[in-house]
Amino acid sequence: MKFYCLLLALILCLQNPEILAASPNDDNTLEHIYDGIDYRWYWNSNIGIVVPDDQLRLNEAQVIDLRVGKHVNENWAMEFELMRDEYDFAMDFDLKHYSATFNFMYTDHNFLWKPYFLVGMGSIYSDSRFPESQETDLIVNLAIGGSWYFTGNGVRIRAEARARLDTNDSDLPGQDGFGDGQFTIGILVPIGD
Repeated sequence: MKFYCLLLALILCLQNPEILAASPNDDNTLEHIYDGIDYRWYWNSNIGIVVPDDQLRLNEAQVIDLRVGKHVNENWAMEFELMRDEYDFAMDFDLKHYSATFNFMYTDHNFLWKPYFLVGMGSIYSDSRFPESQETDLIVNLAIGGSWYFTGNGVRIRAEARARLDTNDSDLPGQDGFGDGQFTIGILVPIGD
């Protein structure tokens, strides 16, 4: 439910762009917004849904992640990401995933929004209780997304669509060794002045 409220707020903001970006003539409290590139460290928290590779018995799959990152030059940024998801299948496998990845992001610093392409790699741990199964595998993330200015000092809304590929090939739903679709929305907050 929280995800749908956030999604509705984003849609309303996109229909009224003046909410997302202030005029460049505004006072100095918005100094970082129009610099083009914000070299400060940032944290980013996202929530969303996962569409697993085996959709037949899917009721609901929720994901949450936390990222810390920084631009290293004009276009490239790096970020460290921790992710957790939980699948609720009709047969109640109680399947959860936890991952840690290192992402590289190529960003186009457009005036009103910042579209990006992301590639990341790390490990993912799957934990199923019924039947009991635990496994750690390689994960690769490929994503496109964008961020829009929300308030002063560089705070932005971030939306992302991702293909999540892993090497897990068990017979459980959602784990047949291909890729999951992941759709998230969140808030990105720079650290410091």
